[in-house]
Amino acid sequence: MKDLLFPNTCCLCGKLVDDGPVICRDCMDNLPRTEQGAQRDNLTEALFYDMPKFQRGAVFMFFEHGDKYHKMIHKMKYDKFPNPQIGYLLGREAGYEFLQSEFFDEIDVLIPVPLHPRRLRERGFNQAEWICRGLSEATYLPVESDVLIRKRYNLKQALMDKMERIKNVKGIFAVNHPEKLRGKHVLLVDDVITTGATLRSCMETLQPIRGCKVSVFGLGKVR
Repeated sequence: MKDLLFPNTCCLCGKLVDDGPVICRDCMDNLPRTEQGAQRDNLTEALFYDMPKFQRGAVFMFFEHGDKYHKMIHKMKYDKFPNPQIGYLLGREAGYEFLQSEFFDEIDVLIPVPLHPRRLRERGFNQAEWICRGLSEATYLPVESDVLIRKRYNLKQALMDKMERIKNVKGIFAVNHPEKLRGKHVLLVDDVITTGATLRSCMETLQPIRGCKVSVFGLGKVR
């Protein structure tokens, strides 16, 4: 009866789907993929070349402001009834694709960009952690959700310019249990990479950890 009243539909095309996935196979196959998992010196890596210990960077797909892929990410986080499963499914798909390259070869652990506890209560979930779960299912890499914490509640960055974003995230992260990351190659995971300000702040926090190398992954980036 529930399926009759609230049928499972694809969040991109609206087509009925079976077994509860929110993205149908046709739409998944036609995502605007960046192919950056197999590309060195790509546009994402160019954002972080000046950061010590930075290794690799990639996003899974491009989108344009207001297009259906942008709206899909909005549904994942901000909808009246947000659906973090979108992040999980896209993370898993990206994981399987990037496994075809060497992107994950030296990665030891996945770390989601953390939310402040207040925002976590407001939203009910951390979308970056759901993306990590999808990546982990494909790659079998462990997820560490408690080693990087957000110690200050900062403003949302959607309407900020580059300098405002940098200032907004300066010094807002801290590390719990740094011994867990010594000598590790970590993959920082976020939903959207714009200027890279948030991830750069995360990297600065991880820099003092001996032997820690850092790569970054995002679900999407504005084309």
